[in-house]
Amino acid sequence: MSHIDRLYDTLAASAADLQVAHAPLATRAEHLSAPVEAVSPEHTNEEVRELFARQESLETLAVVEQGRPIGLINRNAFMEQYARPFSREVFGRKSCIAFMDKSPVVVDMATPIELLVKTAVDAGGRVLKDGFITTAHGQYLGLGTGFGLMKAMSDIEAEKTRQLLSSISYASLIQRSHLAESDRVLQQHLPDHGLLWEPRDVVGGDAYFFRQTQGGLLGCVFDCTGHGVPGAFMTLIALSFLEQAIDPGHAGVDPGGTLTAMNRYIKRVLQQRAQGDDGAARPEKESSDGLDAAVFLLAPDGRSLRFASARLSLLVAREGEDAIAQVDGDKAGIGYAETADDQVWSTHEVPLGARSVVVIPTDGVIDQIGGPKQIAHGRRRLMQFMAEHRGARARSLCNAFAASFAEWQGPQRRRDDVSLLAFGTGAGA
Repeated sequence: MSHIDRLYDTLAASAADLQVAHAPLATRAEHLSAPVEAVSPEHTNEEVRELFARQESLETLAVVEQGRPIGLINRNAFMEQYARPFSREVFGRKSCIAFMDKSPVVVDMATPIELLVKTAVDAGGRVLKDGFITTAHGQYLGLGTGFGLMKAMSDIEAEKTRQLLSSISYASLIQRSHLAESDRVLQQHLPDHGLLWEPRDVVGGDAYFFRQTQGGLLGCVFDCTGHGVPGAFMTLIALSFLEQAIDPGHAGVDPGGTLTAMNRYIKRVLQQRAQGDDGAARPEKESSDGLDAAVFLLAPDGRSLRFASARLSLLVAREGEDAIAQVDGDKAGIGYAETADDQVWSTHEVPLGARSVVVIPTDGVIDQIGGPKQIAHGRRRLMQFMAEHRGARARSLCNAFAASFAEWQGPQRRRDDVSLLAFGTGAGA
């Protein structure tokens, strides 16, 4: 068997190796490399032409001298130049280095895929066309293709996405587990209620908290900074505070005091206090995270409630009154860097009468763009909806609003997490 025939047989086997599936997830250059036999400077251009002619699947050849790669021959570029008039006569017996790329992309076998991609980008489009050479301790190892590199990156991104979605899905279970006790309390102690809770993403920055205390049913609806995973982390911080701060056996829970204490807690946890424990001024933080919240304590007879709020409003439809009453919260948000460390929230006494329906929405309801004019939903439109459904039970009101709100949103993108609590008090509640 001639020298060229032996080389051809080796190349045929090597080309087949390039088609073999690699490990499920390639992370280093060696995972994309196949041990394709190389040519040396002693091989002539005519021998290279014969190799390409006999091995149709072969796209590139490495040129190796004393074990070290010195160049790369691309089939198309070689054939184009070799087919020119008199090229075979002039270059046929000359060394194959005449038509090789003298500066191919050469990487060590341990090179991470991400770094290989950066190297490929820096090299322009050559890697996609010619592939790359892999080495081990500087010695030629094999060839990788541009297609293989693209597929590897696609697989890596797909795996990262899968892991991220799996983590977010698990985070959703954790977030919902923190809300489970509140769901149970609502069902047991507030039979006529409706709760619209729709995170914009799998997890979100809106949450709620309910506990039955000696002084009545305590409820909190809050809207944290952001949405998605950052917002969900903030809800866990707020829920952790409430679970520690609210003593069901205590009759003197004060909504305003609860928000005041929550502000101190969150500013301490997020290191957003203006002063440290020693009284020294803290440097201003680049981030400022916090939440808007409404806290109420519903009297056992259901005829009044005590209410405190940071930038969320409470709406009341009282039996026998045409107007929908609005009780606004204080303008300071909870925990933000610009909120004073000693900020105090006031508690309002809200009479409910013989029978009322109370609604607390978050900004996701108020700010959602939609409708014929593509404008924000607004609080006034919600109050009008409540007036039009006067006399309905809270659960029915909430369900009807959910359908109306979805129609209002239409094809518009959901802007924020959406929460709305509605509950009825008094006779028939």
